Amino acid sequence: MNAATRALRAETFGLHALADRVMNIVRAEARLGRLLPLADPDRNLRIAESAAAKILRQAADTVPGARAATCRLAPEGEGTDIRVTMTLAAALDGPLPDRVHQVRRAVLHSAVHDLGLAVTAVDITVVDVLEPEPPLPPGGGPP
Repeated sequence: MNAATRALRAETFGLHALADRVMNIVRAEARLGRLLPLADPDRNLRIAESAAAKILRQAADTVPGARAATCRLAPEGEGTDIRVTMTLAAALDGPLPDRVHQVRRAVLHSAVHDLGLAVTAVDITVVDVLEPEPPLPPGGGPP
């Protein structure tokens, strides 16, 4: 970063252009976050928490009437066990406990089958309410 900043200063740019270029470099920098162990006893495989969280949020979003807000993964104990903590918004067009159970199942399924994580728990907190989807008109097309 320091070398890039010095090189940009040497060029003939205004301060605003320099700040824009520096910020673009900073934004492009990949921030992987913590590396989590995959549940493969024969190999030392790891996945970035940010990548795993994205996949698990997508799994939660497959449940009708649920949208994941945040997802955090943390190692539990000394082994490969992982605890997932998620917040989500949910529609109230059905029983909330049933919807949370469906999200938990979707997240666990994705964690095991898509990522190979040994998830011990999925803690879910509903933090917002979604408006119910409008019913489709006869014929199934847009209203």
